[in-house]
Amino acid sequence: MKLGDQINELGATLLKDKDKGTVIRDRKPRNTAIPNLLIILMVILIVGVSTMIARIPAGHVGVKYSILGGVKDSEFQEGWNIKEPWVTVTEYSIRSQVYTMSMIQEEGQVKTDDRISVITDEGLTVDLDMSVRYKIVPDKASDIHKKIGPNYESLIIRPVIRSTIRSIASQHNAKEIYGEQREEVEQEIFVEIEKSLITDGIIIEEVLLRNVGLPQKIKTAIEEKLDAEQQAERMMFVLEKEQREAERKVIESQGIANATIIRAEGEARALELISGVLQGNPDLLRYRYLDMLGDKDIKVIIAPTSEGMPVFMPLDVEGSVDSSNSSI
Repeated sequence: MKLGDQINELGATLLKDKDKGTVIRDRKPRNTAIPNLLIILMVILIVGVSTMIARIPAGHVGVKYSILGGVKDSEFQEGWNIKEPWVTVTEYSIRSQVYTMSMIQEEGQVKTDDRISVITDEGLTVDLDMSVRYKIVPDKASDIHKKIGPNYESLIIRPVIRSTIRSIASQHNAKEIYGEQREEVEQEIFVEIEKSLITDGIIIEEVLLRNVGLPQKIKTAIEEKLDAEQQAERMMFVLEKEQREAERKVIESQGIANATIIRAEGEARALELISGVLQGNPDLLRYRYLDMLGDKDIKVIIAPTSEGMPVFMPLDVEGSVDSSNSSI
């Protein structure tokens, strides 16, 4: 027998275990098909589950799009949501957002000079910086996604703001926009933008006219005119104040005069009453006169009489009148 045949035969024979004395056959290769299949099934399961779950962050809603039926009317709300694997979800913020157009670079959505140039009713060109605060109506997000898409800011919000501002500004002069009626202009812009965007599911919360850029000569003239008007208003206030003070003094003088007249009339009436009493009882006055002198250190009293002749009446030691020694 050749050596090679002997080796093959030896490899094919049974080997004896020296310690146990058992017979061990050659090990066959392990079958790995089942574990690999399990791993593949687990991966498929994880991927499948992940495609059936949609997580919507706070302050957002999810718009559902199905490859079988297009955009669905209802939206996913915040949190975890179950969906079909063939449905994709687009998130829309329902928080308050601000769209700014400014001459300062990097300040607004457009990173270059984005000021709005308008023409006033007197033909002047005015540059405006504007900010608009808005938010999406939550149950209108699907309509926005269907009709406009995620780029709704550049497609509808920006054009509506610019056209509305130009329309309103053309109805006012530079002085009104720059100064005295600025808040009224803001309110007019707010109302018009709100009417234009509410039908698209966008709520306008605030409109801010942040800066009004005028030619320097016009700006100086308006400021000087406003200052003169303020000075005139201050003078009118001072004059009105002085006039009110003068009126107050007149009223006060009239009150004092009326009080004096009333007091004089009262005193005259009192004198009339006293005179009437004295005429009915002439001795009353003499009695009152003597009564007032009773507590004084007086030796002789000169008292008038009805005949007009005085009466000398000495006082005794106790201060009483001694009528027996009276003389005329």
